[in-house]
Formats: sequence, structure tokens, C-alpha cells
Amino acid sequence: MAGQDKEAEKLIREHMIVAMGAGLLPVPFADWGLTTAVQLNLVRKLASLYEVPFFSGMAKGLIAALVGGTTVRGAATLVKVIPGIGWMIGGLTASVAAAATTYAVGRVFQSHFAAGGTLRDFDVEAAKKAYQRAFREGQTLSEALHKNPPPAAQDPYEQLKKLHELHQAGILTAEEYEAQKKKLLERL
Repeated sequence: MAGQDKEAEKLIREHMIVAMGAGLLPVPFADWGLTTAVQLNLVRKLASLYEVPFFSGMAKGLIAALVGGTTVRGAATLVKVIPGIGWMIGGLTASVAAAATTYAVGRVFQSHFAAGGTLRDFDVEAAKKAYQRAFREGQTLSEALHKNPPPAAQDPYEQLKKLHELHQAGILTAEEYEAQKKKLLERL
């Protein structure tokens, strides 16, 4: 079990960093959709790790019910509508919120799966307290990551690799992939 939990921790952190990047997308609400896709992928990988049957539609509904109360996420993406400064403020706020919600979703599902739970017996109402605690932890961790990003997050070659993986997994459309790839290539 310790090996599974360690691998789950790694998956949660990796997806959290990807969600941070999704939150920085300048297009209002595009970040929200991409973050949801990242969270769905995280739950899929956690289910596989803990050998729990995965049902995409069911998982998406559970994630939406769990995250639905996180109003800061919607407010942050709305601020992006304001030209110039709105994107900068909204992007940073949305990035922290995307990472925090992803961290919280990962923690809640990891705990549930590790205890022998499945998607079918997941109780959203019972999980909301744990989600709120994990969300606060995720905010703190995300803010720290923004101040001191890990070396891989700074390396454009590693970012290109992750971007390609997201595209291959169907999380990013061809257009989203090409737009983000262009931005990364400009940094080289």
C-alpha cells in the first residue's frame, strides 16, 4: 500500500502542476474545461493505480459535484475578460485555484480508493469536508509552487513533452496543443 500511496502522491502533484498551467490560459472558461479534463485524467489514473473500475461519465459528475462549491475558480476566470490587467490577475488567481482544486480532488479520491471505495459508493456530501481541507492545503502548496516552480516546470523541453502527452491522451485538442506548443517554442 505504501508504494501505491507514494505513486498517488506523485500523480497528484504532476496533475496539479499541469492544472496550474491550464489556469494561466488567457481565454475565459477555457482554463475551466482544461482543468476539469486534467482532474478527470487524474481520477482515471488513481482508479487504475488502486485497481478500481473507472467510468468516465460517473467520475466527471462526481468531480463536478465536489468542485462545484469552489466559487473562486469561476470568479478568477471571469476576471480574464478585462483586457490586459484582467488576464494577469485572473490568470494567477485561476492558476492557484485550478491547482488547489486538482490537489483536493486527487486527495479525496486517493483516500476513498485507498480505503477500498469505488466510484459507485462515493458519497459527495461526506467527502466535502475532506475536499475543503485538501483545497486549503492545495492553495498553500500552489502558491509556494508559483513562487518557486520545480525545475521541470521551468524547462521548456519538459513542458513540450508534457504538452505532447496531454495531446496524445486526448486532453488537449489539436488547436490547443499547437497554440501552447508555439508559446513554448518561442521561449527556446
